[in-house]
Amino acid sequence: MPEVAIKLSKESLVEGLSNLPVREIKDIIDSLIKKKLFRPPTARKIYREASAITRKKKLSPRVAEEAVAWARSKK
Repeated sequence: MPEVAIKLSKESLVEGLSNLPVREIKDIIDSLIKKKLFRPPTARKIYREASAITRKKKLSPRVAEEAVAWARSKK
């Protein structure tokens, strides 16, 4: 059976995804990772971006620690 592809604008795609439950969005991301179409960011890249934001916004180390603790609790 041939596969059908539908081209959507970014706004339409985001609107459609926002109506899905989080579990279904996770399954979509997992499928993209398995097909090697999406690669999650590396820890090094996340650290670089977080460091840049911390310096740019002049956040204290305590705020950064609280953000890390919050993110880890959301696993």
